[in-house]
Amino acid sequence: MASNEYIIDSIRKVARDTLPPKSSLLLFGSRARHEEKANSDWDILILLDKPQLTSEDYEYAYPFRVLGWDMNEEINPQVYSKKEWEGYSYTPFYMNVEQDKMVLI
Repeated sequence: MASNEYIIDSIRKVARDTLPPKSSLLLFGSRARHEEKANSDWDILILLDKPQLTSEDYEYAYPFRVLGWDMNEEINPQVYSKKEWEGYSYTPFYMNVEQDKMVLI
């Protein structure tokens, strides 16, 4: 099993290689809080710098899934536009992510 640092570096590399300029990538959940167990998944939030997503934008999640398969880890990407994400600021999910997040890019 790869170290957490190696996995985070690999996630960052995929992000740099695939995401458009001005995108953000956040790690959240138990891994970001350093409360993970051996079988914990990797929750990542992809924020694209655009007002609204198109169906093609969800394809940005796929390389992260492939990375997880290659590393025998479960990587769960979620994709939002930055504008859409800010619109969820009243939700518990948004508040939890913002409280626990680790900015990867």
